[in-house]
Amino acid sequence: MFKKILFKNFKSFSDVNFDLISRGKPKHIVALYGENGSGKSNIVDSFKLLRLSMDTMRLSKKITSLQVRLQEANDKDDFPDINELVDSIFTGRSFKDLSKNTPRISAKGDTKLEFCFSIENNEGVYIVEYDSKGELTSESLEFVINSNKGNHFRIKRNSEISVQLNKTIFKKGVFTDLQDLTEKFWGKHTFLSIYRDYISSINKDYAKANLSKNFINVIEEFERISIWTDNTRGPFKNDKLLLKELDKGEIRIEDKYKLFQTEEIIYKFFSALYTDIKDVKYNLDEEGDSIKYELMIYKNIGGELTEVPISLESKGTKNLLELLTVFFWVVEGRICVVDEIDSGIHDILMNNILGNLSDSVKGQLIFTTHDTALLKELQPSSAYFLTVDVYGNKIIKSGSETDKKVCTNNNMEKLYLDGFFGAVPDPLNIDFEELFLKSETEE
Repeated sequence: MFKKILFKNFKSFSDVNFDLISRGKPKHIVALYGENGSGKSNIVDSFKLLRLSMDTMRLSKKITSLQVRLQEANDKDDFPDINELVDSIFTGRSFKDLSKNTPRISAKGDTKLEFCFSIENNEGVYIVEYDSKGELTSESLEFVINSNKGNHFRIKRNSEISVQLNKTIFKKGVFTDLQDLTEKFWGKHTFLSIYRDYISSINKDYAKANLSKNFINVIEEFERISIWTDNTRGPFKNDKLLLKELDKGEIRIEDKYKLFQTEEIIYKFFSALYTDIKDVKYNLDEEGDSIKYELMIYKNIGGELTEVPISLESKGTKNLLELLTVFFWVVEGRICVVDEIDSGIHDILMNNILGNLSDSVKGQLIFTTHDTALLKELQPSSAYFLTVDVYGNKIIKSGSETDKKVCTNNNMEKLYLDGFFGAVPDPLNIDFEELFLKSETEE
């Protein structure tokens, strides 16, 4: 899990420390409050950049293969802008694509992200740096090697690319292959992305014999990150218990058992939150070796049991359905980062969920929110507040890091709304009649 993130010239952060440690260990639940435009989403975007940058090389190859197949299947005259079309659909083909608009405007130095993490009580740090154009300048990983912490790799670009791979971590042919691939592709892709593409192409036994388990543990930990925003949901991998898409989709017929398992989970979840929901079922359409499915909600409407497609439900209900996957992953030990977790959801429902979830989280749930009612369930150490000083500098502190001690029985919601933690809007009065009144000169 993550213990700390350091930001340098990232979006609206000039120099920010986001400390997630409690008594030396990472916190399982972290909520971030702040004014509109204060930079809460920067936290989500940093994790998004880390996670998606691990996939750029594989995605780039898939897109290139798709372009070739499309071009072979159709005459060029019929599809003159096929490459432009593919580019408009797929983003994240390179690190530069993903990092677009993330360097701080007018910053004099490079952008730097430093992710401090802990795996099985061993601490590590992954650092990535890039310039104002989004081009990589440095990347490194420090983590336990045998018994002591050391560099797994360090790559830097000045006039040329300098690649330093640890031969204790990467052995024999793997070392040589990764050295060559890094010299060829690093800059467009991170080393983590190059490694993940490479490892998918070699024999598993060969990889296991020539790679340090400690490095593999880091990769697997980062792969556990999932992002939940308006335009990014996932990556959520297939699981034996839960469907990848909960609302509707298509699965293989041998996975039919997942439909019934997922139905039961959704029913238990929704029936605990809504008094009018009496059942949930998937409508199925079996064809060949696949099944198309769509979730139906059975509600008590006017004294009648009515079947309602999930697509017709409110935004809040649909968000709760999607968040069920997030809750599942954090209970399973994964890391989920959510932007505006309360969007469209009643504060009583979200409070109930957090109260029940808190003791079950084995992974890490990090989310932004404006819902002050959630402060009733959150521990002071789990509630963070992003403030902006008179110079525009951003500071993030938890409720337990304030100048005055906040006890668990204090009303944190009232303290926050009264300005005790900062991070609240301080608006002036607006005279709307005067605001929309045309001036005499305009008339």
